[in-house]
Amino acid sequence: MKSKPRSFSRSARRSAVKHVTEKVANQRASNTIDVDKLLHFSQQLYAHALTLQEVIRTEGQLTYEVLRPKYDRQAAQQFEIFYHALKRPSGFRKRASRFS
Repeated sequence: MKSKPRSFSRSARRSAVKHVTEKVANQRASNTIDVDKLLHFSQQLYAHALTLQEVIRTEGQLTYEVLRPKYDRQAAQQFEIFYHALKRPSGFRKRASRFS
């Protein structure tokens, strides 16, 4: 025996849609990435890779502890462009100059 299809009132449908919408919005908010933390992590990973590369290149003559501060500074300088790009208003583009 088949059951009859149920029809929901408009208010019940709105309530269900609102509930689902709020649930999706909450999930998105909890899954957002902190861009500053991501950039900092990427910078540290880059500095680590540069340091290891140099330790390997010098065949261990220079230790990781000696080289790391140098590559921390280098990575920080190279990542400055990313940090400044985050501070720029969205949609802002630097115009290319014909004379530069």
